[in-house]
Amino acid sequence: MTSPAARAAALPMLAGAGLLVGAWALLPPYTGPALNTADRVEFADHVVPGVAVIAVSVAALLLARRHGNDNLSFAAGLGIVLSGFWMTTTHLPLVLQAARGEAPWGATIYHSLPGLAVLALGVAWAATYRSPSEPANRRRLQ
Repeated sequence: MTSPAARAAALPMLAGAGLLVGAWALLPPYTGPALNTADRVEFADHVVPGVAVIAVSVAALLLARRHGNDNLSFAAGLGIVLSGFWMTTTHLPLVLQAARGEAPWGATIYHSLPGLAVLALGVAWAATYRSPSEPANRRRLQ
């Protein structure tokens, strides 16, 4: 189990990583190899979750400084997991197209990697602030 001091020290690093990964998630529709997709699809697959990651990172950092609540930080991690899950699942059809030779692998990897990075960050963030696995009743009895 992580100590409260280690959790407090981890939040600025996680939030900083959230800002970087969120910005990376925004880039593929506007940089790199092009794909034959609609602008609204790229907006929903990259911009919305990227902005969500950035907003959650900033909000978690600001609110945690005021309240220092691990439950709030855990919820922030789950929000980032949700964004990463969204990005990853919406890119599965693109990966399948690339596997069939219908989409270029370079563009597929470029568009898909940020979603995996967001998902990994969210899992690491949530794992850092998860509740201890020991039941509350058992702690009260001791």
